[in-house]
Amino acid sequence: MAKDLTRREFLKATTLAGVLASSVRQSFGQVVEPIHVAIIGTGEQGRTLLGHLLKIPNADVGMLKLFLGLTEQEEETFQLPNFKIGALCDIYEPHLKRALDMVGQPVPTYDDYRRVLEDKSVNAVIIATPPHTHKQIVLDSLQAGKHVWCEPPLALNLEDAKSIAQAGIQANTVFQVGLQKRYNSTYSHSVKFIRTGVLGKLILVHAQWHQKTSWRKPVRDQAFERQVNWKLYSETSGGLLTEIALHQFDVARWYLGALPVSISAWGSTILWQDGREVPDTIQCLLDFPEGVRMTYHATLTNSFQATYEFFAGEFGTIYLSGGLGVLFKEADAPSLGWEVYAQRHRLGRDEGVMLIANATKLLELGKEPSKFGFRESLENNEFVLALIRFAMAIREGKKVAAGALQGLEATAIAIKAVEALTKGTTQNIKASDLQL
Repeated sequence: MAKDLTRREFLKATTLAGVLASSVRQSFGQVVEPIHVAIIGTGEQGRTLLGHLLKIPNADVGMLKLFLGLTEQEEETFQLPNFKIGALCDIYEPHLKRALDMVGQPVPTYDDYRRVLEDKSVNAVIIATPPHTHKQIVLDSLQAGKHVWCEPPLALNLEDAKSIAQAGIQANTVFQVGLQKRYNSTYSHSVKFIRTGVLGKLILVHAQWHQKTSWRKPVRDQAFERQVNWKLYSETSGGLLTEIALHQFDVARWYLGALPVSISAWGSTILWQDGREVPDTIQCLLDFPEGVRMTYHATLTNSFQATYEFFAGEFGTIYLSGGLGVLFKEADAPSLGWEVYAQRHRLGRDEGVMLIANATKLLELGKEPSKFGFRESLENNEFVLALIRFAMAIREGKKVAAGALQGLEATAIAIKAVEALTKGTTQNIKASDLQL
């Protein structure tokens, strides 16, 4: 006959069970406390972020640790964030329905973001509405004590952008900006080579974004035309400059460690003659300190060579595109030693060495490092990594890589580019313009 448990023995048993359960959860990278996050703005970008949130539970924890670039201590305590969709919000019902279908289970839906902020169970909000609406939503969200992820640009004018940045800095909660390239493992690995002088004296920077697409979305009711196709109208969008170029301008600012001192921009609508108010093709010239210039172009009319950035110096060039990073050395470049063992990659007539974060650890795990330069995995997706860092900042107080200051600087460069294009004159950028 089994002996009846005393109260003390019962407490011991349940405590041990709790410890074991916690250990099991830790092993599988799960957390006890979920982060209830609301998506405010369920258009294209909002649904992109929602899709990545829903995939996170399927991620391989060991691989995530590599691509997050965690320290040994952080690896020991790392737990896979447990995001729960707490609410969805949009003023356009078809977008809201599509997002709800993605979630696959009932969650509260609203057409007024203020209703979301009243929900005490919501810990965090992702703001993916058109940029001209950001200011009040961000300020109200921070005032309500929510952790905030804000898609860039922060705003369409510098005054509003500074107000948002100031509120983000002063907030007692996390404020992160969706500059996802700051969380791309290839980019965060490659910037180290710039910092340590592998390229020698930097000479020039070039970047492009090419994709043949109209950006125009079908609208059931023409009353919603400007709300759905807000990217195409100057009152609600800076077009390619604020929606695309901003991210690549930010990479240059990050890698060069300086703001551009001036920017010139040109644009025209060549293919999509459909009543839009922003160009379908743009070119820019950014002057950085010490004579370094960045040339840039983006278009919605052609897809050749897609998107990339490169940084050229006296001893070599670093080429970046998605998950691919390659160092092309000049003939007179000093030997680095390790490059003889590195994976090789050919681009046209040139052959370089691949810059792969944690290549040694990948080999130890039986993974082929070179494959991670071409194939985007769930664990090496910059959106996923950025969302996980958002969770780590919320749960553990970790510093975000793209906060209020980085968001303000990226936004300011893009706004100055829009001004340069519309006014037809070169615009100067002063650090004093960004003082809060």
